[in-house]
Amino acid sequence: MSTQNIDNIIDNADIHDLRNLIKEGIDSITEFKTLAERILCPPLEDVDFSRKLSQAVENKITAFSYRHDIREETDWNNVYLNYIKPWSENADNLSTEKLYELIEVIVTEVAMKVREEDFYGDYWYDDDFSADIDSIMATLENLICLLLIREDIKDKMLESLRKLIMSAQKVDVIDNYIGTPYDSILDFIDIRMKEGKVTVGLFDAFIEEELGDNPGEWVCREIDFLRAKGNSEEAEKIMEDDADYPEVSLKHYTELMEGGDWKGAMTILDKAQDMKDSGEMRHSYLNPQWLDLKQAILLEHGSLEERIENLKVLFLKNIDKAGYYHQLKELVDPNNWTAFYRNLLGKMNGYGLLYEIAPFLIEENEYDWLYRLVSETEKNNPTDYRTPLKYAEALRTTHADQLKGQLSRTIKAYAADRYAPKKKVNSSKYDYFRNDIDSIGGKGYPQLRKELVGYLLKEYAFRPALAKQLRSIKL
Repeated sequence: MSTQNIDNIIDNADIHDLRNLIKEGIDSITEFKTLAERILCPPLEDVDFSRKLSQAVENKITAFSYRHDIREETDWNNVYLNYIKPWSENADNLSTEKLYELIEVIVTEVAMKVREEDFYGDYWYDDDFSADIDSIMATLENLICLLLIREDIKDKMLESLRKLIMSAQKVDVIDNYIGTPYDSILDFIDIRMKEGKVTVGLFDAFIEEELGDNPGEWVCREIDFLRAKGNSEEAEKIMEDDADYPEVSLKHYTELMEGGDWKGAMTILDKAQDMKDSGEMRHSYLNPQWLDLKQAILLEHGSLEERIENLKVLFLKNIDKAGYYHQLKELVDPNNWTAFYRNLLGKMNGYGLLYEIAPFLIEENEYDWLYRLVSETEKNNPTDYRTPLKYAEALRTTHADQLKGQLSRTIKAYAADRYAPKKKVNSSKYDYFRNDIDSIGGKGYPQLRKELVGYLLKEYAFRPALAKQLRSIKL
């Protein structure tokens, strides 16, 4: 078969067949596996950024058919998540020339290709890509900053970069909607060209701009830069002064642990947690879990009492509490456990207390405590039948009569409030109500279910759709 015929077959082949062909070739032919890796997953230094991005930008998505303004638009989410973001995460490993190439391609193939129409999408219809465009521009700015701290960058490249950004600025439409970093980038380039080398002032300019999702990373880079230049004292001062950046405190902790100074590391963790609790810690998507890191140290170096105290704080501060609770249960003397958990659970408060504390009350057979909390919900909302329904099965053996009364009152109050005469009701809601009534039997209250169905059929006979749903319950 001729090469031309093979090319035609490949061009018209089913995508699944091509994938199977590649998988079988990789499994059976070593040379084919090597070729596939080189083509499909080349080293970042060998990636053809221009070809990849231009192809990604050309891929269109058709707007949903129920929109009145059916149109095609670039899937900027795909461009960012599948190309620009993973490339940028490995940008430190690129040569200066390749990093400049990546920046140039993002400017020419993405930033300069964004149209006014790209901002006409709607979040409701999942075709609003403005946040993705914003992420692309933030990534572009960060990549340019990485380029500007390269010691080997030449004036010719800097001048070329300046012209590139100015050209993009002239045709830009992004700034009309979400803003662009072009002015800041040009200022950064000016600082680098004026200084003729990488300086602390350049890092300070980046830090002041608060680049990206984790701005403290640039403070960490400045610390490493100062150390490399022999200015260790200045670097340590920044480490202390800028501890309110999570990235900086995490860096300090990590270095102390690597140096074997676990006591110093624990001090850093305590300070970081105090700043987090007081609201002094700067926002960052990094969000280290300081108390968990402290617990790891305590497991190796701390006393039993210290481990227990830290776990208590972890339990009270975290939404996902079960793991910490059971760790405590393993550490606390069984003879003291009842008093311990009652004291611990007694410290919990705030909105949603019942739902947070209930699993532990059930585990410890604290049904009187659980019922007190369940009964309080009726005082706050007489139509809330779902809360007693949720815990009806757990309380069946100890508080069955009380639960029957509470369920009966709240369900009747709910129906009176929602299904009153002449009140407009979405009949589709009846299905949920019917299922809730039916579930009462499965939780151990079949007689109550029968009584409620009879009551509701009599009281709401003027609502035939509701009656039809209720009659479908098998009593």
